[in-house]
Amino acid sequence: MTVSADRLLRRTLWGNAAFSVISGAVLAAFAGPFARAATDAPVSVLGLDLALLFGLLGVGVVAFGALCAWIASRSHLPQGLARLIFAADIAWVAGSVLVLALPASWTTAGIAGIVVLALIVADLAILEYLGLRRMRAAN
Repeated sequence: MTVSADRLLRRTLWGNAAFSVISGAVLAAFAGPFARAATDAPVSVLGLDLALLFGLLGVGVVAFGALCAWIASRSHLPQGLARLIFAADIAWVAGSVLVLALPASWTTAGIAGIVVLALIVADLAILEYLGLRRMRAAN
């Protein structure tokens, strides 16, 4: 396989890593203010306060970003793990749709935040799909 065959996927994974680490760290650091801005009323999911849930989610997104960076940094790009990242991104978009359907009093800012993040992740998933397809065609 040539270097150009995996270039799109590798660069997309690096972009996903950077976006995930930065956005996850911001979400974890400002979980309380984001939770207050996202809803008009206190929200609890599985007994967890929304601010605590946002903080935990932020830490998880940082870890996901680290995994993306690790995969992108391999000399031989592991396609199986790249597919896992692609599947996780698709799951994030689907989960965002489900979250918007929850019986919560989302504010306009909350809805906008969920939608914008889902669109960014969907764009990354499209690029990952194209990169995986290009690699498969090169093999």
